[in-house]
Amino acid sequence: MGVSKNLVLGGSGLIGSALMKYLHQIGEEAINIDLKEGNDLREMDLSPYVGVDYVWFLAWDVGGAKYLTAEKNLLQILRNNTIICEKVFHFLELTNIPFLFTTTQLADTHNTYGITKILGEEWTRLLGGQMARLWNVYGWEEPGERSHVIPDLVIQGLLQKKINLLTTGIEERQFVYVEDAVKNLVTIRNQKIPVADLTNGNWISIKDVTASISILLNVPYSLGDVVGYHHKIEPNIHSSLSYQFNLEQGIRVIIDEAKNYISANGLK
Repeated sequence: MGVSKNLVLGGSGLIGSALMKYLHQIGEEAINIDLKEGNDLREMDLSPYVGVDYVWFLAWDVGGAKYLTAEKNLLQILRNNTIICEKVFHFLELTNIPFLFTTTQLADTHNTYGITKILGEEWTRLLGGQMARLWNVYGWEEPGERSHVIPDLVIQGLLQKKINLLTTGIEERQFVYVEDAVKNLVTIRNQKIPVADLTNGNWISIKDVTASISILLNVPYSLGDVVGYHHKIEPNIHSSLSYQFNLEQGIRVIIDEAKNYISANGLK
């Protein structure tokens, strides 16, 4: 494709940081724009970046289920993502730079986060960009309000020596390890695939994920009585995408990272 200079919007997040690393590994330049680095897309001028070859639109106000479903966060999620859309898509419209927008399996009208992703999808369609629909990309994340279920369960098991799941665990997900995700993102770009569901097609319940983590950590687990969020649609899997990590391999990597985090921060 001849891409040499990439602009990664959201390059300090879970997926963005892994994408930055992978782009460098394959010999491409990658510029990171991220709120964590003091660059607020809601306010900044993107005109200095008109010379890039490709834009990765990953930046979004997002987090795990506990963040996305908390009532106190919904207005902020709606406001922030609407402003980010206006700023970034206006830049892309003016410059006509090829780009990929990362959307989500949760893009629907039943939740605030999903509504904002639908907005981004329509903007992408109108501008002729590419879209990758993400399905529960996981990797190591420091614990917090925005972290996702697998690292949260691992940290809980390591620190508390048990896992207490808040939900019944019957809700199902499809999980993709972050290294597989970013390699497939580059494949989508290089092959000029207009829209691709980035997932392996394997459904697994949160109960079974919890059970697997409890076995690997040798700790007990219990289930809650809250019915978890469930949005089960079948993906359209593109034949060009491939997945090297199975769930257990990915969890083992997260366990090792979590142990390093606990040790480095003096946690017990």
